[in-house]
Amino acid sequence: MGQYGGCTVNEKRKFPRISSLVPEEDAVLISMNNGKHFAAKLVDLSRGGVMMYTDDPSAWIEIGGPYKLYFQSRGEMFHVEGTLVRTDTQFLAFQFFNVTDLDIAELRKKLAQMEMLNSRLFVRQ
Repeated sequence: MGQYGGCTVNEKRKFPRISSLVPEEDAVLISMNNGKHFAAKLVDLSRGGVMMYTDDPSAWIEIGGPYKLYFQSRGEMFHVEGTLVRTDTQFLAFQFFNVTDLDIAELRKKLAQMEMLNSRLFVRQ
């Protein structure tokens, strides 16, 4: 099995991913230790990590971390700590760590909301 950010291929898919299809809910703010922040767009999310896209030219960050990732959910914000495990020109893949019970609850709410919004979009089509 291949390696991926210190995990085997099977481990990287530990939790199901939900793709973001609703632009109003896919903004993510990434906070770095040096006090700088930049915005990204949610591509997909799971309980274990997130894939994001950014076209911000100031968004140069290094593999590793830690970073604080601020998500929008029903008009509220919550954050989860993440380690950058993979990047290419504009896509960033983070693995969550130090995840508390409250973080898990927030992520579950966000994932449930994304599933509900996505299913509404598919029903309309």
